[in-house]
Amino acid sequence: MRTSQHVDDLTTKAHGVNPEAEPLVVAAPQVRGAVPGFVWTGDVGRAKAVIRLPDPELWNGKLLVGGTPAVRNEYSLDWLLGDIALQRGYAFAACDKATPGLTLRDPMRSMAEWEPAYVALVDQASQLVHDVYGQLAERTYIAGVSNGGYIVRMMMERHPDRFDGGVEWEGVLWHAQTRHLMTTLPVYVRDYPIYCNWRGDRSGVERSAALERIQEAGLVPESSSVWDTYFMVYWVLSLWLYGRSLDPDWEPFAAAWSNDWLRDPTPLAAYPWQERQHVLQERITPIANTGRLTKPLLSVAGNWDCLVSFSHNADAYARLVAQQEASRWHRMYEIERGNHVDGMLRGGWNRQQPVQPYFEAALYYLENWLERGLEPPASGRYASIQEFTPEYDKLLSAVAEHTLDDPLQSGASDER
Repeated sequence: MRTSQHVDDLTTKAHGVNPEAEPLVVAAPQVRGAVPGFVWTGDVGRAKAVIRLPDPELWNGKLLVGGTPAVRNEYSLDWLLGDIALQRGYAFAACDKATPGLTLRDPMRSMAEWEPAYVALVDQASQLVHDVYGQLAERTYIAGVSNGGYIVRMMMERHPDRFDGGVEWEGVLWHAQTRHLMTTLPVYVRDYPIYCNWRGDRSGVERSAALERIQEAGLVPESSSVWDTYFMVYWVLSLWLYGRSLDPDWEPFAAAWSNDWLRDPTPLAAYPWQERQHVLQERITPIANTGRLTKPLLSVAGNWDCLVSFSHNADAYARLVAQQEASRWHRMYEIERGNHVDGMLRGGWNRQQPVQPYFEAALYYLENWLERGLEPPASGRYASIQEFTPEYDKLLSAVAEHTLDDPLQSGASDER
């Protein structure tokens, strides 16, 4: 089914925010005015999509495609990216990658569906742009987060003819010859309970060894105050779900989900990822990132990321790009004290800072690079949004209830 209608306001201020969009930001972006236009909902291949097009007099001539994170739905980017894009005049399109929720439980479904879903999304969005505005977009950009960041990289690598440039935040690196989620999550799930001494019988030597393994798998001790939350919300579930998709013959992955694993993760923690590399390689190689860029891509990632570790994902991808001698097309911005899920900052900042403002600023830099010939900032580590962009006060994603120049000012006393 495909439907299209004209509405008085395309932003969430009028149509509300989907529950899957709320966890991704610490605060809703500023909505400064209504954006009337057309909204289309329907299927693109096996995926469900939403495409929003401002009225012709408001359109900036460009299309922005959103890469949705995890296994969230097509509305999950409405706060993170949608409201911002629409207020800047973009036509905006997103889909659920064809595998929303727990679809990947089905052994007949896989992450290989993500690429054709996004090819179909771009085709449909481009056709609607032509239908509404009487012309194709002058520029087509793609931006996404987490596994949506992986989508951005993959589409820029495999379909550069469809995009002028991209921005990705904390993209997952799927590559069979590097550490990836199926080699780091088992470590977190196994060793975090040891490090915390859940059973009460772990020695100091055992706890220290567990911490060393966690660090080797990419986590930094400074972020440990939120490890328990990531364990309960992300690590165990993600290991089971992606494990079920990438190594479905391993017995615990083949089993139905059990909440008991959150109390005793022993069955999943026993995943012998080193012995199962041949299986993982066979499944990951067809969907792997290559680093072969021929057009601009800006990357931002927090170095306190507790799910998609900076060292084994963001930094490793930059190295992959360098190996392909494509670094002139790439910028990697390491955000000091940035984590994976900004929404968790609502409960206390724990010495962290939000990454979304950097993500939005990177989109500005991509535009300036391609449309005005202005080089973006050099790759490197950035400690504050003011350091990253002198025009931070113009960002719609600025966090109103906190000052962005002092990420230590809230929750510092909560750190363990």
